[in-house]
Amino acid sequence: MKHLSLLSAGALLFQLQASEPSVFGAGNLDSDSPYGLTESEKKIVENRKNLQNAKRKSQENSAQLQSLRERIDGLQTIIEGLAEKTQENRLKVGELTSDQNVAAERDAKVAALEEAVRANEANIASLKTVLEKMAAQVDAINANYVSKDEFNGLVGEINAFKRDLGKTLKSVSAPAATDSLQSKSSKELAAEAKANYNKLFFKEAIPMYEELIRRNYKPAYSYFMIGEMWHYRKEWSKALSYYKESAARSSKTSFMPALMLHSAECMMHTGDSANAKKFLRSLIAKYPASSEAAEAERLLNTL
Repeated sequence: MKHLSLLSAGALLFQLQASEPSVFGAGNLDSDSPYGLTESEKKIVENRKNLQNAKRKSQENSAQLQSLRERIDGLQTIIEGLAEKTQENRLKVGELTSDQNVAAERDAKVAALEEAVRANEANIASLKTVLEKMAAQVDAINANYVSKDEFNGLVGEINAFKRDLGKTLKSVSAPAATDSLQSKSSKELAAEAKANYNKLFFKEAIPMYEELIRRNYKPAYSYFMIGEMWHYRKEWSKALSYYKESAARSSKTSFMPALMLHSAECMMHTGDSANAKKFLRSLIAKYPASSEAAEAERLLNTL
């Protein structure tokens, strides 16, 4: 029994690790259920959904219009046939009425033809009513139809937004270094940045860490430190974006428990409670002896 319990515990731990929401996955816009998104990334996902909905609606409307047009063409053909048959019956009635030699037979045929004419006229009236309803459906679809030009316009707007966003992110993540920063070695700059961070001089520390990122000097740590400063300022979306960049560069760091805990806190404050819970549970399972795991337990009890 003890052996089975150990196996069960091992299986449970494996299951927790297998289901762990990787920090790498946060902000993955190609995921079916993206999580941990910044405000800009949420806008991209929203625009992508709008584009997909517009495309689907356009295809559905096009199919409905084609079906209605085919049915209308068919009904018009039937109406034309009935009208032609009605005219033929009227001509036969005229011919029979002028024939004085076959009065009895004529009267019977005239009555039958007149009945046929009435039936045809009733059918034509009924079919015209159906046509009017179908025409109204076509008008309603056309009123909401997403034209090709409108669809292409939407695509253009989304692409322009993505280009502008890319320029903005590039300007944030790789700013030009000032002369005073460039004159320092990376080691000196890192020490000075950490000293400013410890004094809460974030205005001075952030550009220093950005310069270290530009130099590719311990970028995972520099992204993490900038994330920490935005986290301290309660700029949750900004902090989360830097945590994601940090985790993307290295998943095996001493600060990973803090990164996961603070990422979960950012998600909680931005309304993503479901993924915040996953991060907290993953932190507890992966780093059970850490102080961050104890805090994660406390936060889980509040969700």
